[in-house]
Order: sequence, then C-alpha cells, then structure tokens
Amino acid sequence: MKLEVAVTDISQVKKDLTIEVAAEEVKAEFDKTYESYSRYAKVPGFRPGRVPIGVVKQRFGKDVKDEVLGRLLPHALQHALSDNKLNVVGEPSLNDVSINEGDPLVFKVSVEVIPDFEIGEYKGLKAVKRIAVIKDEDIDRVIDRWRESQSEFVAVEDRPSQDGDFVSVNLVGKYVDAPDETEDLIADDVQIELGAEGVQAEFNENLQGAGAGTVREFRIAYPEDFGSKGLAGKTLDFRAEVVAVRRKELAEVDDEFAKEVGYESVQDMRDKVRQNLETGAERDADVKLRDDLLEQILKPYAFEIPDSLVEQQASDRTRELAYMMLRSGVAPNSLKDFNWEERMNEARTLAVRDVRAAIVVGRIAEIEGITVGSADIDAEIERMAPSSGETPEQLKARLTKDDTLSSIESRLRFQKSLDRVINSAEITVEELIETQESPQATPDATSTGEDAAQQ
Repeated sequence: MKLEVAVTDISQVKKDLTIEVAAEEVKAEFDKTYESYSRYAKVPGFRPGRVPIGVVKQRFGKDVKDEVLGRLLPHALQHALSDNKLNVVGEPSLNDVSINEGDPLVFKVSVEVIPDFEIGEYKGLKAVKRIAVIKDEDIDRVIDRWRESQSEFVAVEDRPSQDGDFVSVNLVGKYVDAPDETEDLIADDVQIELGAEGVQAEFNENLQGAGAGTVREFRIAYPEDFGSKGLAGKTLDFRAEVVAVRRKELAEVDDEFAKEVGYESVQDMRDKVRQNLETGAERDADVKLRDDLLEQILKPYAFEIPDSLVEQQASDRTRELAYMMLRSGVAPNSLKDFNWEERMNEARTLAVRDVRAAIVVGRIAEIEGITVGSADIDAEIERMAPSSGETPEQLKARLTKDDTLSSIESRLRFQKSLDRVINSAEITVEELIETQESPQATPDATSTGEDAAQQ
C-alpha cells in the first residue's frame, strides 16, 4: 500500500499521525467495489450482473464510499503504526477523515504508545535478604492469642475491682455547659478494662475498688482534640452504676489445651508454631527482596505513563476491591453508598508505579524470551480459586466475562521475569532480629458510652 505518514510527537506517550493513502490506491479500491456492486446489486430494470457502473454510482455511491473507507482506513492505520514502530495502547482517536473518488484518502489519528527507552542493567544486581529470627517470645505471642480467644470472664465477688478487671457499668452523662439543650448521654452495660491503655483516667480512678451495685459520680472535661466529636471540648457529670466486675481467665498451657487447638502436645504445638513462623518469615523476606530488586530496576526510569494504562490498572484494582467486599459478606446494596471515586483516585496513585514496573519488566521479558502458556494460567486460577470463594471454572468464567483473564497472563509473565532477575542477582542473606510489642487488649469504642471512656 502506498501511503505517506507524518508523525507529530505530542509527548513521550502521545502521538498524532496524519496518514495519506495515494489517490491511485483509493481509485483502485473504488473501481473494485463498483465492479462488485455491478455484479451483485439488484436494480429494477436491469438483469443481475448487468447494472451499469453509472447507475451503481448514482444509487449506491454512499454505500460504496463507506465500504472503501472501511477497508482502506484500518489497513492504512495498521501499516502506519507498524512502519513507524509505534507500540499503541488503548483505542486510537480518529478525526478529520477525507475520502473522495480520485483523491487521496487523508485522515488524522491520535494514539497513546508505550514510551521508547533504553533498558538498563538488570542482571547481577546486589541485594540483601533479611530473614527474621524466630524467638521463643514470638511463639509465646501466638499461643497467647489462642489463649485469649479461649479466655473466659469470671465474676469477681471476693474483692473490689482492680487494674486488669473488666467493669460493666450503666452510664448517665449530663452535659454541664448546655444542660437544657443537649440530651443526656445514656449507655448501658459499657465494659471498661481498668488500667488499660486508652481508657480515660477519670474512669480508671473512679471505678477502682468498686463492686456490683456500687455507684460512682465524677466529672470529666474532655479536651478539644478528643477522638469523639460529640464529646470534644465538652464537660460532663457522670453517674456510673457498676453492674458487674469480671476478670479474664486465660487457659492453662498444657497438653489438653494443645489438643484443643489441634496439636498432640505442648511441645508439638510449639514446634509447629515455630515452623509456621519460620515459613512466614522466609516468605516475607522473599517478598521484601523482590520489592527491593524491583525498586533497583525501576530507579533509573522516569518516563511518562500512558493515561489509558493507568485508568485500566486503577479500574482493575477497584473492581477487585468490590469483589473482595462481596465475598467478605458486604451486602450488594451497601456498595452503592461506597465512595468509589475516592477509591479510584487512590488506585490511580498506585497504578502509576505498577504500570511503569509492568513496562520495564515487560521489556526484560521480551529480551529474555519469557512466555506464559495456557497451562500456567490454568494452574494459577486453580491456586486463586479457594481464596476467591469460587470454583476454578467459576473464577475463569468471571475473569473471561470481565475481560481480565489477560491480567493473569501479564502477572505471571511479570513474576517469571522478576524471577529471572532474582536468579541472576548477588544476594546476601542476613538474620533480622526484630523487637515486637505484644498486642494490647483494649475495648473497642463501638458506642457513645464506650467513646466516653476511651481517650
């Protein structure tokens, strides 16, 4: 095909093309189409195959022009993009089309492209793999969480309340500043852990040494920056009637407890917990190593990113969030009230790095000749299905319907390419000794009364 192409660089990722197909090419296509109409068109007064060209032009001129354009334009665009080695993403934007018999076909098109860049060194990178050392305290923390989950609240009747006890109170709070205009704060059976982090000092002080039936009265002036807006800057007089005092009784760590949580003995439990924690530490170290190496790969590149790819990646992220919410039990109607525009904006920020990484690692895949087959995709769907709550067949059908099955292929190709980088890297393994705080067990502020008791 004879054509002339003028490419205007709008940016690294946006190009405007003016494409002109030679007049003789256009004329030849018109003549061929007229001839076809002459043979097959049905026109009253003329035998099939005997319709004069002049009649065809008169009766079918617009149809012929549309057919000629429909054949020449895509063919010309494909040639223009290929000849100029433009790696287009998204849909081209077509405008200013001009086609007439005897004249060249001229049209303009705007496209987004993968930016052209030189790939830097990605083999022989240096990185440190830091694996957390699992200590006895880490095992104790896991077991303590299990003990916590199986703990029981036991009524305290032989002594007054003290730090560590859980005091249930019926609260009435009267606003001092505007007693006539503000309704009393009333909350029944509010549970407060005495001495716990996050509990208002006045509640701790006034509920110490209490028992069931005790009534305590006290005043609290809440600071302007208090977490609950309804209480911030307000002063309240509280009346707290103690309903019950309980202490949390944790299970003893013995072989019976170990069997209840699925192990043969205490030693078997500790050994298996250590093994699981070490496996997790190895996995976390691998994830961090991959992230570190990816950052090294991406550091030299600051090229512009095609908007269409960012939008597609952000849409995929947001759609997957919606599916995850549905799988976790969120009612479909509730999704309508969700701020999806805010989530899309958050996803766009993450998508910029994701897309840049995909472009750079994709170039590595081309250089290394890395491919992904249907067997790889099916195996990945099999792996993903249990966590999605779907069968492999259902998951594959959904991904196909949403036109996102190709995203799995892209992700697997990305992983294989990054594996190639890791396998060529110089990796030093170090032990990582971390100090972790034990989780605090504090009551959740789920009501106004509990808000009042929390700092």
